[in-house]
Amino acid sequence: MVSPVITSGDRAREGKGFSAEELKAVEITPGQATKLGIPFDPRRKTSHEDNVETLREYLKDAGEAGVNVKRPRQTGKAAVGRAYRGLTSSGKKMRNLGHRK
Repeated sequence: MVSPVITSGDRAREGKGFSAEELKAVEITPGQATKLGIPFDPRRKTSHEDNVETLREYLKDAGEAGVNVKRPRQTGKAAVGRAYRGLTSSGKKMRNLGHRK
């Protein structure tokens, strides 16, 4: 996986994702970047030429290799809340589980 390099003063570190300006420089949108497995960080505003070159090389290699990364799918069902299950007074009223005589 490709990752950007962020420089802060005299030190450099690995970033969380590429900025919108860097993605624009290689003519892809943030949505296309995530589909290709390229991380996108909406908080970043700067554009570093090193990161743009890294993206260009990655896209060239990915095009030759035919990279197609699938998005992760949701597994399992969402948890059903207490109110729906009738475990609260308002949930019982909602599902007509009120008083039974």
